[in-house]
Amino acid sequence: MVRPDDGPDQVQLAGPPRVPRWLDVLTAWSWRLLIVGLAVYAAGIVAAQLRIVLLPVGIALLLATVLIPVRKLFTDRGVPVPLAMLGTVAVFFGTVFFVGWVIVPPLIDEFSGLDTTLETAADDVQEWLIDGPLGLSEDFVVDARERIEDAADSASVSEGAVVDGATLAGEVLAGLLLALVVTFFVVKDGPMMQRALLSRFSEPRQVQLRAAGNGAWRALGGYLRGAAALGVIEGVVIGATMLIVGANLALPVAALTFVSAFFPFVGAIAAGIIAVSVTLVTAGSAAAGIVAIVAIVVQQLDNDLLAPVIYGKALQLHPLVVILALTTGAAIAGIAGAFIAVPLVAVALRAGAAVRSLEEGAEDDPDAARALDTEPADP
Repeated sequence: MVRPDDGPDQVQLAGPPRVPRWLDVLTAWSWRLLIVGLAVYAAGIVAAQLRIVLLPVGIALLLATVLIPVRKLFTDRGVPVPLAMLGTVAVFFGTVFFVGWVIVPPLIDEFSGLDTTLETAADDVQEWLIDGPLGLSEDFVVDARERIEDAADSASVSEGAVVDGATLAGEVLAGLLLALVVTFFVVKDGPMMQRALLSRFSEPRQVQLRAAGNGAWRALGGYLRGAAALGVIEGVVIGATMLIVGANLALPVAALTFVSAFFPFVGAIAAGIIAVSVTLVTAGSAAAGIVAIVAIVVQQLDNDLLAPVIYGKALQLHPLVVILALTTGAAIAGIAGAFIAVPLVAVALRAGAAVRSLEEGAEDDPDAARALDTEPADP
C-alpha cells in the first residue's frame, strides 16, 4: 500500500506481483489464435456440408475464366449477346465432344495397363530395397508397403462410406448440372451481376470491392492458364522422353503429368514418380534414370524460370502455403477440394493485395486502378 509521505524509494505496490510480460503476451496471442482456429474449423465443417453447392460454383468460376474470352471474341465483333452465347456454348460442347470421343478412348485403353505396371514397379522397388545397396530388412519393407496400401484402402473406404454409390452418383450429376448452369449465367450476365452487387454498397466501399473483385478474377484466370501451360510443357517433355528411351504408356503418363500441374508441387512429385516407375518396368533402370533426370530438370526450370513469368502475380505463394492448402482442401472435399484449394487461396490473397494497393495509391497497382473505372470489368 502506498502512503502519502512515502518518498520514491519507499513506494510499494499492494497485492501479488504481476505475471511476466512474456506470459502476458503469450496468453493474449493464445486466446486470439484459439478463436481464429475455431472459426476456421467451423468454416471447414460448413464448407464440407455445402460441398454440393460450393464445389460446382468453384468449378463454374474456373470454366468462366476460359469461356468469357470466347464470348468476348464474338461480342467484340458486333455479334449480339444471344448469338455470342450460342457460339460460346457450341465451342464448349464441341471441345467436350472432341476430348470425350477422340482423346479419352485411347487414353482409357492405355490406362488399363497402367495399374499392373505400377504394381510391378512397386515389386521391383521392394526387391531393390531388400537386395540392393540399402539392404533393408524384408519384414520392414513388406510391413511399410502394407501400411501404405492399407492407408490408401482406408481412405477409399472412408470416402465411400460418407454416402452410398447411388447418392454419390446423384451428387456428382447434380453438381455437374449446377456447375454448367452457374457457368452459363456468369459468362452471360457477369457484368450485370457485378453492378447489381456493387449498387448495394456505398461509393467508397464499391471502389474497394471492385478492386478486390478485379484482382481475384485476374488471379483465378492467371492460375488456370498458367497451370494449363506448365502442364502442357511438362507433359510433352516427359512423354517425349519416355518415347525416346523406349518406355511404354507414354501417353497416359503425359496426361497424368498435365493434370498434376493443377496440384502444384505435390502433383509434380507424384507425376515424376509415376513416370520413373513406368519407365523402370517397361524400359529398364538406365531409361528410368534418364526420365528421372529429365523430370527433375524440367520441374526445376518450370518452377524457377517459367512459373514466375506465366503465373505473374496469380500464384505468389510459398510452397508450404500450397501444401497446407492442398491438404486442407483434400481433407474437406477429397480430390475436388484439393483442386480448388490453391486457386482459392491465391484469389483471397490477390484480392486483399489489390485492396491494400488501392488504399496506398491506385497508381501502384493496375487492378486497383481499374477499380476506379466507371464501368466494371468483366467479372
